[in-house]
Amino acid sequence: MEEIIVIRMADPDGSVFRSVMEALHGKQAAVTEIAAPSIAIGDIEIYPDRRAVFKAGEEVRLTHGEFSMLMLLASAPGQVFSKGQLYDAAWNEEYRYGTASVENIIWRLRQKLEDDPRHPVFIKTVIRSGYKIERV
Repeated sequence: MEEIIVIRMADPDGSVFRSVMEALHGKQAAVTEIAAPSIAIGDIEIYPDRRAVFKAGEEVRLTHGEFSMLMLLASAPGQVFSKGQLYDAAWNEEYRYGTASVENIIWRLRQKLEDDPRHPVFIKTVIRSGYKIERV
């Protein structure tokens, strides 16, 4: 009798995959890996379908607004997005000038994703224009 085992999970560093292969050692096995579509920016991996973000293999918890803004930035690396566009991505409403909500979320994203938030490598400020994300 033939058995089929399907495992679906996040395994950014491949450790679970290696453990399964070691357990199957010596047995007839065929492995098919179906990778979930992801966006990679340096050591940051974004899985849009699961709303999951990993930095160096460790999951990073993001709020709805943080994830929405990160997705917009990551959708077009190098493209500058205005505060209005980022605000709309997070809350689906018109940006009100004078609010610091976009700046606060960008600050929090940098705290969570950058090695040195004071000198960001990924999330860049474009003076008088907005923000962009850089592939490194």
